[in-house]
Amino acid sequence: MKKIWRTVIALVASLSVWAAVSPTPTLAATNVNVDAKAALAVDAKTGQILYAKNADQKLPIASMTKMISLYLVLQAVHDGKLKWTDTVSPDQSIYELAKDRSLSGVPLEPENKYTIKELYDASVIYSANDAMMLLANALAGSQANFVDQMQTQLKKWGINDADIVNVTGLNNSALKTDRVAGTGDNAENEMSAKDMAIVASHLLNDYPEILNTTSIASQVFRKGTSDETKMDNYNWMLKGLVSAQGDLPVDGLKTGTTDLAGNCFTGTVKKNGYRIITVVLHANGTASTRRFDQTAALMRAVFAAWKPLVATKANQAVAGHAKLAIDKGKQSSVALKATSTIELLVPQTTTAKDLTYTYHANKGFSDKAEAPVKKGTTTGTVTVNVKGEQLSYLSKAGNQTTLKTTKTAEKANFFVLLFRGIGEFFGNLF
Repeated sequence: MKKIWRTVIALVASLSVWAAVSPTPTLAATNVNVDAKAALAVDAKTGQILYAKNADQKLPIASMTKMISLYLVLQAVHDGKLKWTDTVSPDQSIYELAKDRSLSGVPLEPENKYTIKELYDASVIYSANDAMMLLANALAGSQANFVDQMQTQLKKWGINDADIVNVTGLNNSALKTDRVAGTGDNAENEMSAKDMAIVASHLLNDYPEILNTTSIASQVFRKGTSDETKMDNYNWMLKGLVSAQGDLPVDGLKTGTTDLAGNCFTGTVKKNGYRIITVVLHANGTASTRRFDQTAALMRAVFAAWKPLVATKANQAVAGHAKLAIDKGKQSSVALKATSTIELLVPQTTTAKDLTYTYHANKGFSDKAEAPVKKGTTTGTVTVNVKGEQLSYLSKAGNQTTLKTTKTAEKANFFVLLFRGIGEFFGNLF
């Protein structure tokens, strides 16, 4: 007996030593300190948060507001409420705004008609405030109605504390007579970096064609007419512009600048097999490129720190949760499969062995289920994480999938259950 105990003790000791010297993966983090009031980086597809600094703080967002407005325009076009070829003319208040050349805009004349597509391009590329306001009137009939639509859309996305006072992001003082009733004379739109990332992710995922326009560095508005205007994109990170980065093929999304908001930018780039969204609110410093400098640093840090890794595949078994035990069935278990593929962004040092799978069973499916169980029955949810990290998301968790049975587990007949019970009884005696 003593010899056996010595062997056990030696084995435990050897395992303890092995565990002590066995390398533990060093989980990477986005190693950067963005010099701005707030910043955020997320995976564009899943909303997985990769970096956050004061991400829940509500701040002025300036013309990044137009991402919400443009979403509604694209939605209206897709729904047939607007056509790209529809034409509209500005009212007097928009015409007065268009004449103010200190504001970003294109020359809009009351006697001229402008297509929805022309106004859309001007709003996206040139951040034209007058064009955006005219689009709002075309869709909703008034600025106030469009602001209501913006607020309604935000609430659908779970954003309930946004302050939206106009469709452009300008300070209300610039709008002269065309202010929404009940809003302050010097009010501005305010949202958090997290909220802006939610807006950007919906814009990209629901209407990816937005990138066809946000990626345009320069375009001429109404070429060959009296309204002809060269529109240079304010996103200087686009190819060929002053803040372009050879290793970062940025193709969107939207800048924003006011005295209160400072220099802001919601950017996006696809590299290493995945697309990210970055938000920088009120970049610090005095350089004219400061929002793009901070964005570039954040983007590089994210791609250096994270890589994609497939954790589950649709219609395949999940490690450690491949079967469901069946009580009183013809068979003792039934195979389970994941209903969706989970692709995570994980620290660069992570391997499949570093993933953890936590099963949350539905009622009646904890240890085993009693037959009969039909094919396609959802038994529970698996949540995937990385050892040492708790993955977080903008809204809906992207690291979860449900498990379903692949076959029907039928109940065994009376005689099978009887003889099985007799066998178990005598088996327990011995």
